Amino acid sequence: MGAAYATDTVAPAAGAPSASSRTDITAKKITMRNQENKAIFEGSVVLKKGLLVVHSDVMVVFLKPHEPKAVETTAKAPHKGSEELPTISNQAVSKIEATGRVKIEKADGRATCRKAVYSEDERKIVLTGDPVAWQHGTRVSGKKIVMFLDDDRTLVEGESHVMIEPEGGGRVPSPPAK
Repeated sequence: MGAAYATDTVAPAAGAPSASSRTDITAKKITMRNQENKAIFEGSVVLKKGLLVVHSDVMVVFLKPHEPKAVETTAKAPHKGSEELPTISNQAVSKIEATGRVKIEKADGRATCRKAVYSEDERKIVLTGDPVAWQHGTRVSGKKIVMFLDDDRTLVEGESHVMIEPEGGGRVPSPPAK
């Protein structure tokens, strides 16, 4: 049986719903490293957010450190055995690294690679390790593919290659039956 995690903090990819939509991550194993502000998902990892789906072998979610809270002026007696534990659900995501067999699917395209890094601050996804992306009959590959989410553009670096399929996916229609 696998483990699951849900949050509302991951920003959407182009074509995905708003940042407030739910993000679900499932995996065979989840390791929380609260002191390091990260969560490690291992084994058949699937991240779903709106129309965006990311599959990988391992996914590491890096979180922004907790903001220090204002100190209360009135002391409250703690309940026995009820220490406050830091939780991942109230921390914002700063970066997500997916490694292994990475497959990204969204409404209008898909991509594969061996490593994908999402940066919340820069709102981009960097694909490396034999990255290939397909969209509307066009296939692009290179050493590195950078997807800029806010302005829906893609940069392909190093040994770039583009293959454009004719309309209909290059299939020759079958002759009508007699």
